[in-house]
Amino acid sequence: MADPASSVKRLFINGVVITIPLVATLLVVSIVLNFILGALAPVIAGITYVWPDEPPVPVIQFATLASVIGVFLLVGLVAEYTPGTYLSKRVHATMETIPGVSTVYESVRRASKLLVEDESDQFQDVKLVEFPHEGAYMLGFLTAETPPMVEASAGEDEMVTLMVPLAPNPATNGYVMHMPAEKVHEVDLTVEEAFRSIATLGVAADSLGEAKAGD
Repeated sequence: MADPASSVKRLFINGVVITIPLVATLLVVSIVLNFILGALAPVIAGITYVWPDEPPVPVIQFATLASVIGVFLLVGLVAEYTPGTYLSKRVHATMETIPGVSTVYESVRRASKLLVEDESDQFQDVKLVEFPHEGAYMLGFLTAETPPMVEASAGEDEMVTLMVPLAPNPATNGYVMHMPAEKVHEVDLTVEEAFRSIATLGVAADSLGEAKAGD
């Protein structure tokens, strides 16, 4: 049975790891939305001007929401097509070269991407591989079939391609490895569980084991 003090400590650390990034992300989103709403104030003022009487609150709320969505769609449209693609790349490159600002910009950019897409979807399955030396094991994500030319060059009949991630950002940091299939071990974890374990620097590993044992 787990020591109560250790359990409380683990629960506290898990709470901190989950709460702080969540609050920081919500704070950033709130600041961005307030900035956009402030910039769209003339739109609301225009509605109140052309409306015969004072417009109903739902009308103002709908117009505000539609304006915010329109801004995001417009920026996305510009970034999607040439020369918008070039422009967006230049914006990212410029922001990432400013000392001090680059760290904050990249963190916020990564957080905003996590809000709208699930980066774990790119991985197919979780495997266990012996890395970086004999007797040490790391979690890896199965990503694709190994190209035949790689198997031929390595002299192996069957290989798998894995992304072995590095903490605390398993989605973008790690090694792409082509390994013989017999050296890759099965592990009873989902992609989401492995992500959580790696992103929390292994803190969530104990809770994963307890959850499996209780099934």
